[in-house]
Amino acid sequence: MKRKRILLVNPWIEDFAAYDFWLKPVGLLYVGSFLKSLGIEVELIDLMNRYDPELSDYTKVPKDKFYGTGKFPHIEIEKPKILSFVPRKYKRYGMPEELFRKKLQKIKENGSIDAIFVTSTLTYWYPGYFDTINVLRQELDVPIVFGGFFVRNQPHIAKKSGAYIFTKTDLRFLPKFLNDLLGWNLQNSEKDWFLELSPAYELYERIGYVVLLTTLGCPYKCTYCIAHRNWERMKFKDPYRVLDEIEKFSELLKIQDIVFFDDAILIKWQKHLKVILSEIIARGLNKKIRFHLPNGIHAKLLNEEVANLLYEANFKTIKLGYETSGKLQLETGGKVRDEDVVRAAEILRSAGFTYKEVSAYIMINLPGQTEEDVKNAVDVCSSVGIDYSLNEFTPIVGTDIWIELVNKGLLKGTEDPLLLNNTILPYWWDNMRIEQIRRLKEYAQEKRRLYTRESL
Repeated sequence: MKRKRILLVNPWIEDFAAYDFWLKPVGLLYVGSFLKSLGIEVELIDLMNRYDPELSDYTKVPKDKFYGTGKFPHIEIEKPKILSFVPRKYKRYGMPEELFRKKLQKIKENGSIDAIFVTSTLTYWYPGYFDTINVLRQELDVPIVFGGFFVRNQPHIAKKSGAYIFTKTDLRFLPKFLNDLLGWNLQNSEKDWFLELSPAYELYERIGYVVLLTTLGCPYKCTYCIAHRNWERMKFKDPYRVLDEIEKFSELLKIQDIVFFDDAILIKWQKHLKVILSEIIARGLNKKIRFHLPNGIHAKLLNEEVANLLYEANFKTIKLGYETSGKLQLETGGKVRDEDVVRAAEILRSAGFTYKEVSAYIMINLPGQTEEDVKNAVDVCSSVGIDYSLNEFTPIVGTDIWIELVNKGLLKGTEDPLLLNNTILPYWWDNMRIEQIRRLKEYAQEKRRLYTRESL
């Protein structure tokens, strides 16, 4: 019987800026596990893996900054015409094309590939996805399947890649999809890809960190976020399966950093996160692994018991979702108030966390947001001794805030995703302008300098 073989590809990023803040194609790796459960052989090319053992032979690889994060290797490329007005250099981040093509040739020499799966994340990175697909089409004459968030969110644009698109989040639709595409006779599978499988990190030869999900979904309905629409309900992976994944991948890949990217990891914490943290400590995993929560935990749900367990379990990065001060806190969903951030910061500081380990996400350029809202949020963080990062707002198609902007005529609703890039918005959108954002970033930097100087 002829073996069935599929190649997974994590594509290039093309943008004005990109940084490896623990970016891993977790969804694609779950697809890999699901395909393997169907008896299909799977291979992976991750164009964004800074730890690829061949990478340094083809380009200079920047050194890590902290805990496995760092700059991607990159080259400058021509800007898309629609972005010609932006006075910044446009770049392709990731593996050099020469090495990519070499890997594809090697795969072809090792036997036939039946299909290629390409994933996607941010919608305004689609030129990188399309360029990746073009190279794949030139090197391997097989069907290319395009999936991931961009494809689900903007299928009409994804189709322009010429690839077959897969828009489902439930992988149980995959057997029929592949049967129709390739003429296979795969049996239907009732496996819940998230609850029963683990991301296929074993496909990597070398990697700097592992990103895991312990839950899917979020019960909050923040107007700027689409997480609650991605999944019909929250799912909680068995805590002991999570522990097995931590032990398996940390040993297999010899890594020291495990990153949890849940949207709402504190929901039902007594039955879920508390068990995970207690087992990390009981098994001594906190003695050899550093853990990170970079996705903005809910300050309102944090308490002393959780904070103390996080500290004992050796968590080195805690990000709080703050977003903004002022009236917009209620208008965007009521997830957090200033007093919630203050209380959470005090709890974390009492547990032993330092300024370097705890920070809050603050958005800039939210519709209706003032400069004072941003400055007040910075001041709140500084007053309680936590750091902060300013993140520019992106209107995501399908969110409540995007729908409202379209209904008010502040967006057409048909904009090229490239124009919705948070780096680009201030150059053309009638909200905060580039000068205002520059002033706010300078204010935040000065506040940080003052705080660190006074803390010495």
